[in-house]
Amino acid sequence: MTPYIIQPRPSVADPALSRPDWTKAQPRDPAKLWLDKNENCDPELSRVVTEVMRALPPEAYFTYPDNAPLYAKLADSLELFPEQLVLTAGSDGAIRAVFEAYISPGDVVLHTNPTFAMYSVYSRMYGAKAVALDYQPSDDGPQLLSAQIIEAIAKQRPKLVCLPNPDSPTGTVFPIREMELIIRAAGRVGALILIDEAYFPFHAESCIAWTRRFDHLVVARSTGKAWGLAGLRIGYAAASPEVAKVLHKVRPMYEVNTVAVHAFLRMLDHAGEMMQSVRRLQAGKDLFLSQMARLGYRTLKGQGNFMHVAFAANADKVHAALEPLVYYRRDFNEPCLKGYSRFSATTAQLFQPLIDRIAEVS
Repeated sequence: MTPYIIQPRPSVADPALSRPDWTKAQPRDPAKLWLDKNENCDPELSRVVTEVMRALPPEAYFTYPDNAPLYAKLADSLELFPEQLVLTAGSDGAIRAVFEAYISPGDVVLHTNPTFAMYSVYSRMYGAKAVALDYQPSDDGPQLLSAQIIEAIAKQRPKLVCLPNPDSPTGTVFPIREMELIIRAAGRVGALILIDEAYFPFHAESCIAWTRRFDHLVVARSTGKAWGLAGLRIGYAAASPEVAKVLHKVRPMYEVNTVAVHAFLRMLDHAGEMMQSVRRLQAGKDLFLSQMARLGYRTLKGQGNFMHVAFAANADKVHAALEPLVYYRRDFNEPCLKGYSRFSATTAQLFQPLIDRIAEVS
């Protein structure tokens, strides 16, 4: 045994930086609906994905990836240049690449709260000073004004601004005109701004075309929501060619695995089916929300592939009734979402048994 323990970087040694226990399984019953992690469980899209996976050639499994064809095809679909793209392990991989390439100890990172958990994790991991802008509770749900973000950018002068649009778990968005004002505010203080569009096209407005206009803008996207490919862990970042080149410097030897590359390359031919799936899930979401409102419950539609319902005095009865049927997030500790339960979107047909069960106990 060595007489000493080799110490990691101070920011990694920080006891406040911890990760979930990787040895403990979190199995989910396949007999239930899985509406707890904002995955795409649309059966029709799942059939498309399954057919694509079954048709993959042998070289998708035994060779190392050749990503150039996917870069070309993806860039064409986005009306960007391949030099503007970086394939990543989900949108999370794009976020980490930005931190690894640009954040040094002591740099200020500005992000919303609550938001995607990894912003605060990466801030600790890379020794940044995280400044969180809290969503406030209101009768209309979580509230944070773009003017507050612009004011914080001017005051804090961050190295990086992280802003999912839609945000999660709040489901809130900033209109495209306000997004431009925020992006310009970041540019005035020399900050990079990372816009996470993981839920595109559930929220159809996008900043990705602006990567041709703003050299300090990075847009991250996922295939785990609309495309139904969460298990493949493939996403991408779009940026100016200069910023993309920097992000490529910190990539692993191969950005993503060969199976994911082959699958996403072929799924791009099924963009129409993906959009049909988004419309089916939006219709299911609208039905569920309208029926919850009819039963007298407060709802928050949000702009992602999820929604919130406050069951109030009936919460215990509703949770007990739904226990055999579905996984979902029952409550939040954050004040802006306290008392709300979150459900991922599914189809109207799959939502109907939940609606009926909730109605029975309401």
